[in-house]
Amino acid sequence: MLRPPAPARPRRTQAERTQSTQRKLIDGAIDLLKKKRYASFRTAEVAEHAGVSKGAQTHHFPSKDMLVLQALEEVYRRTQQRAINRIETGRDAPERLLEQLVADSREFFLGDDFLLSLDLMMVDPGSTLGSDVKRLAQQYRLPVEQAWLDALVEAGHPERQAKDVVRLTFAIARGFGVRQLIAGEDEEFQHLMDSWMRMAKAMLLLSSSPSAHADRGASGFSVSRPSRASSPRRTRKKDPS
Repeated sequence: MLRPPAPARPRRTQAERTQSTQRKLIDGAIDLLKKKRYASFRTAEVAEHAGVSKGAQTHHFPSKDMLVLQALEEVYRRTQQRAINRIETGRDAPERLLEQLVADSREFFLGDDFLLSLDLMMVDPGSTLGSDVKRLAQQYRLPVEQAWLDALVEAGHPERQAKDVVRLTFAIARGFGVRQLIAGEDEEFQHLMDSWMRMAKAMLLLSSSPSAHADRGASGFSVSRPSRASSPRRTRKKDPS
């Protein structure tokens, strides 16, 4: 018995074909930038890696730096989305919000995404490319920092302490990310991050406790109060009669 012919697949629109080609080129550029860095990056290799003709690559991205910036923006967009997903997970379990912050910092700063962005930052800060790289970092990475801060404040932590915890977490992970370039992977990272986690939790718990708020003056600094045991006792004079 003859089977009816399979229905023909609907033809993709020009916009869909354009989007698909650009996606292949951007993904290929990200792969090669992570492997070879900017100095050894060649657009012809991207076209070959992506399975796209050189003519199509030139049509969509006429210059090397245009393709590089699109690749970097995609990296930042993906890392920003991962952070947002972790923040949403932390909102469902506020007691694990700090763990999610540390995990997000580790994944970005100790991974290829950060090394790729750092490499582009160092190309030529004064060039047009350097300015555009800095703009993208400000556009995508600073909102990630602010989102973590907002999440901690929404969880009930004071803004000053929450900001300290977020920035110090990022600074520690960023420092280890740079250190990797010098000394390779460091087994001490997890130990030090565990130590920092304990300190960060103490900072947030102490600053969120009712007694901590009660003992703060208008300036926001802790006000010491003498205990009754340490206050001098007044002696009552005896009646001479």
